[in-house]
Amino acid sequence: MVNWNWKSFVSGIVVGTLAFSVVSYASPNTIKLIVNGSELYTEVPAQIINGSTMIPARGLAEALGAFVTWDPGNQAVIVESDPFTKLTDMNPKRAVQLAGLAQKLYWVVGRGGTQHPEGPVKTFTVKGKQHEFRWMGDDLNSKEKLIAFLEKIYTSEQVAAFWNQLVQAGDYIEVDNKLAQVNADGGSLMSWGDSTAVLLKDSIDEKTYHYTVPVGNNQVEQKDIKVRFVEGKGWRIDSPITEIH
Repeated sequence: MVNWNWKSFVSGIVVGTLAFSVVSYASPNTIKLIVNGSELYTEVPAQIINGSTMIPARGLAEALGAFVTWDPGNQAVIVESDPFTKLTDMNPKRAVQLAGLAQKLYWVVGRGGTQHPEGPVKTFTVKGKQHEFRWMGDDLNSKEKLIAFLEKIYTSEQVAAFWNQLVQAGDYIEVDNKLAQVNADGGSLMSWGDSTAVLLKDSIDEKTYHYTVPVGNNQVEQKDIKVRFVEGKGWRIDSPITEIH
């Protein structure tokens, strides 16, 4: 685990699988960031400031398969390559962290991944109706990649159910072995990472937590979420993926 100051960027990073290249300038002092051969788009772009190359910590870490969370108590960014792999204990604090990561994962999938391919939106006919689709990013551009990404947080049973739901609804299609999703935007006011969790049911390998989730304007929502210990993987969420968004 690595702690970084949230108010700063990462400067001078050397990562084994990272291929960093200053290709061209999109605007003054703004540069392109290439990760494993694909351009990475982040909310705050990589840029050169006073002769130093500044790279957004979250975007880079998530593109390399890590999870990023904010620890307000220590004023630190926490980067973990796979924080719940083979985790043998589960408690309310961990349950909140797991739900917070699940929400981030949901919206990474919802926005098409972190590595967006070039190319226009295309129209395909699905179940007799025409819809506009956009290609998934290179990190999530196949069924196998999408499932592997979701299984970082969820049980394989919940991931399989979610995939079938997406396909049956016509929201995702495979064209020439490439994955595309309906061209739509979305968001959520829920803040799972700031929720509280109370243990409702407990057994050796399954637990159910009752979450109180802030929603904005001093509102909250209540949700019950089940987690299950998967041998060789660790604790995974065993509730429908659409419950945490």
